[in-house]
Amino acid sequence: MNDALHWNNVADTYDTQIFNVFKNDKKRKLQRFISKYANKKNTAIDFGCGVGKALPLLAPFFKEIIGVDVSKKCIAIARTSPYKNVSFKEADLAAQKINVPSVDFAFCCNVAMSDDVKRNYRIIRNVLNSLNKGGVAVIVVPSLESVSISALTLMRWYETEGVNLADIPKDEMKNFRGDTSKHLAEGIVNIDGLPTKHYLFTELYALFNSGNFSLQKLDRLEYGWETEFDSPPKWMQAPYPWDWVAEVKRVK
Repeated sequence: MNDALHWNNVADTYDTQIFNVFKNDKKRKLQRFISKYANKKNTAIDFGCGVGKALPLLAPFFKEIIGVDVSKKCIAIARTSPYKNVSFKEADLAAQKINVPSVDFAFCCNVAMSDDVKRNYRIIRNVLNSLNKGGVAVIVVPSLESVSISALTLMRWYETEGVNLADIPKDEMKNFRGDTSKHLAEGIVNIDGLPTKHYLFTELYALFNSGNFSLQKLDRLEYGWETEFDSPPKWMQAPYPWDWVAEVKRVK
């Protein structure tokens, strides 16, 4: 897939097509993760800035924000933000190397999630490599465990209505199945028909505790069940669906 072309086409309808993590974060944890490293003397990078949804969380807390994205059209929309301390760079986040300055804080929210796992890992590597020693990245990625919870909750919903597992319409479960055995092994699950990389806790623990980096914290960004299902019943409570949010420090 041509990422630049895809996101250029999405730019004008970004608000309706792309899930808004910042709006749906039930406990506002993401703001706390970012505020923890706020420093008006530091520059931060927003990797995959899109149309600038993260800018209200970042711009007030750092000296300068650099928004990096593959889409020229998304960047053009992000430039209309009112923040004067924000600049932008057009770049492929999965390139072998991105020419960005070293910073003390990096942010990347649901960007490394295509069905090309190696490409996703290159994006994560570029985010982490942008850090100075002692710098921290906050990275949000989809959770594979959450997919299982959602599938089990959907089955329970049908059960409460007297529907046997075998009688659940196949279309209802299509988002919980990978297209191939390889996809399932790699954590690729469909979201609205699009194969999307999801991550296991153990996968992230190994990924972020390697080389020059150390995983400081791995937490859940929880969303309401209405983000998964239309008109969920009131009994549908915790555990809620979630994305992983990782706090990763450069230690060497």
